[in-house]
Amino acid sequence: TIDGMSVKEYFDYMFDHTVIVAEDDPFLNAFKQMDEAGVAQVRVIPATGAEKFAEYIYNKLNIFVKEETEGRVRVTKVTFMEHGKNAASYLED
Repeated sequence: TIDGMSVKEYFDYMFDHTVIVAEDDPFLNAFKQMDEAGVAQVRVIPATGAEKFAEYIYNKLNIFVKEETEGRVRVTKVTFMEHGKNAASYLED
């Protein structure tokens, strides 16, 4: 599981019809109020942007894959694409 959810549940929870906000966003409290009011499904992560999304997803998936395979398999690269003109990859160190 990832954060107590199946992989599909986790990615649906995090990215399906949600508003993703960086934890240092100056309007974070306003976004949280919208979430509490049921206006938006807000998810808070350390940072946003294609590069940071790729890194965030890499870190979540790599831990999951290593645990599930008892260290036999690891994630080496994640590519995140917002749309055809904005993409970024995060590579294993």
